[in-house]
Amino acid sequence: MNAATEPSPVSFPTLDFGTVRVQSAAMSLQGARPYNEDRLGYTGDAGGACWALADGLGGHKGGARAAELAVQGALQSIGRSSAQRLEDKLKQAVSDAHAGIRAEQKAHAEFSDMRSTLVLFGASASDVAWSHCGDSRLYYFRNGKLAYRTRDHSAVQMLVAAGEVSEEEIPRHPGRSRLVSCLGSMNSLLISTRSGGVAPQPGDAFLLCSDGLWENFDTASLERLVGAAADPEELLMTLDAGVAAVGRPDQDNYTVISVFIRG
Repeated sequence: MNAATEPSPVSFPTLDFGTVRVQSAAMSLQGARPYNEDRLGYTGDAGGACWALADGLGGHKGGARAAELAVQGALQSIGRSSAQRLEDKLKQAVSDAHAGIRAEQKAHAEFSDMRSTLVLFGASASDVAWSHCGDSRLYYFRNGKLAYRTRDHSAVQMLVAAGEVSEEEIPRHPGRSRLVSCLGSMNSLLISTRSGGVAPQPGDAFLLCSDGLWENFDTASLERLVGAAADPEELLMTLDAGVAAVGRPDQDNYTVISVFIRG
């Protein structure tokens, strides 16, 4: 399944991996912008699954097209991959998605400036893994606490690494949106990939989201909301209400995928 934009949560099929079940849902909203350049997608069966989320850059025509190509290219790559390790499949999928965008740029001059972020999450009975490029994020929660989140490929994240800016300052920093790597760029591509190193366990939860979502929530808030949600759909509705409560007049498109691991 390759979903584009939906006004309310869409539930994906529940997967049974034998030791655990996987429930997931997704939502993509326009915010205060005139159009939505975010895209998302999913593919899965009893052998494993992959969720993809992209945030397009380059204006209405180019940004949306770049995000579509990112999601489609990544999921197609996953489907044909012969790699044994899940993290290798995901890393190659990001690279293949980038190649697809670059080919479209060369073939069609009107798309020459299009770019996109991409974050992928994969799960099987024995492992979870993720890969990303840009500032769309993955959050991993275990036992109700944040166990890991991806680090943005952005100028302000580099300032955090240098100790000049705190993590809490990222959403308000004036340079937050300046990316140092994204799909479609002619510069060297940065791809960050990681395996969870353990099999998924009941109670684990994962969020994939564009910056239009995460800029509204700190870690403590996300931990509280994830811990209180009965299912992925409820979490998405709660997050949507949280964005509305913040009330940014320039609210960006916001897209989020929630994945819950059940016993």
